[in-house]
Amino acid sequence: MFQIGFLEILIILILGLIIIGPKRLPDVVKAFLRLYKKMENKLSSFKKDIEEDIGADELRKDVFNELRMEELEKTKKSNDD
Repeated sequence: MFQIGFLEILIILILGLIIIGPKRLPDVVKAFLRLYKKMENKLSSFKKDIEEDIGADELRKDVFNELRMEELEKTKKSNDD
């Protein structure tokens, strides 16, 4: 989801260590990770609900079938030439 590199994580941890302190930092990190997981789960369930409502599976199948038919037509034309 986020593209954070090792250097950015290291800077965030050092700032957290300075601001929050070494005793409370593990608890804060655990709470943040729990919150992040909850948000991620909610967003994925929201996405799944939306996809079910609009019928995303049928749309994907239709698009795949159309692309496959185009490929077959192209190969048929190239074989005719």
